Amino acid sequence: MALGKARKVRFKGKRGLHQIGSLEGKSNAPGLRWRPPLGDDPASDGAACRSHADRDPVIAHGLAQRIKYVWLVRRVVRGRLGGYAQLIGEGLPLRKVDPKTGRWRHLVGAETVALDNGPSTIAVVGETQAELRRFAPKAVRDHAAIRRLQRRGDRQRRANNPDCYDVRGRALKGKDPTRKSRRQRQTEADLAERYRREAAHRTTSHGHFANQILARGATIHAERLSYKAFQKRFGRSIGVRASKGFLSILTRKAESAGGQVIEFNPWTRPCRKPVSAGGARPSDCPRAYIAVSAAW
Repeated sequence: MALGKARKVRFKGKRGLHQIGSLEGKSNAPGLRWRPPLGDDPASDGAACRSHADRDPVIAHGLAQRIKYVWLVRRVVRGRLGGYAQLIGEGLPLRKVDPKTGRWRHLVGAETVALDNGPSTIAVVGETQAELRRFAPKAVRDHAAIRRLQRRGDRQRRANNPDCYDVRGRALKGKDPTRKSRRQRQTEADLAERYRREAAHRTTSHGHFANQILARGATIHAERLSYKAFQKRFGRSIGVRASKGFLSILTRKAESAGGQVIEFNPWTRPCRKPVSAGGARPSDCPRAYIAVSAAW
């Protein structure tokens, strides 16, 4: 466009970026580009970028790699809208080292691990130990406070759009309550901030738990479950604990560590049947999962 050779140009305004939430380029050559900042002025962007890289080895490792493309992301934090530029680099992420011992952190074990997922709890069994724990124990949802915010927002919506409801308070067909007051926007921002903080705690807890499982072993067996059925039957619990989200994080980390998560059909491989001391065991079932079934 700057050289006058572009044939088709698509403009993304402020409203368009709000709707899509993110914007990325095909490579670091056209469109959105990242260039290393220059300048020795302490107040310049270049000095600030080098200061962050000096304090954080992860940032220094990322900036040292070839940048493939830039991704603009829109985030709302504490009710304030902000934009962030995420750099997608080439290569592998930095392996962290424990400063006290000098050894690698998050080592990968050699055991075969089996999982038994539930809507809010999970059983983990390895060759040496087993445990039953809750997903994301630090993610606590105050249902009463959320319900109060939702009711307050509904009252404000009805007061700001009286022509969209009849005398009995029922919504009129074809009417869209689009008018919002400042207090209604603040109520919606408070509700969104609660959900955002909860999601951040949940993602962090899932990541820590996945690292603990990979410390036992990277070969993981789990049942192939219908999480949509979990959402229908245990909607509130699934919304807080996100068992499927944990399995997705664990699968990504296991593949990155050279392992895999093997999901099998519990109907064709009846591993959940109790096994007696002298009984036969299905040959295609993992030993760890047989231990889970026998224990239950």
